[in-house]
Amino acid sequence: MDKRIALVFRQSPFDGNQVQETIDIGLAYAAYDQAVTLIFTDDAVSACCDSTKPEKAGYANFLKQFGAFDMYDIEEVWVNKQAMKKRGLAGSRLRESVQFVDENQIASSLSSFDIVLSI
Repeated sequence: MDKRIALVFRQSPFDGNQVQETIDIGLAYAAYDQAVTLIFTDDAVSACCDSTKPEKAGYANFLKQFGAFDMYDIEEVWVNKQAMKKRGLAGSRLRESVQFVDENQIASSLSSFDIVLSI
């Protein structure tokens, strides 16, 4: 693996196509053997909740892509623990492969990546 890449999601999954498109970017990087970490914070944390159903809001269910992360060797999918709590989602069941991570750990980890893209 040549590069370590962090994709930081900040926007709600229901606020345009940014989350879906950025997941696609992550899958493309991973297909070329890049080490990809997906980090969900701020309003994007709801994408990590198993109860989030985009199709009920009139969107395609792009969150099915979470199931492809293992196939693409995307092993680090983080959700900001404090952002979940702030939005009343702390007790929510997370999608497969998502890990709670403290916001201080996220902040200190960002400098270890070769590329950081934030939406």
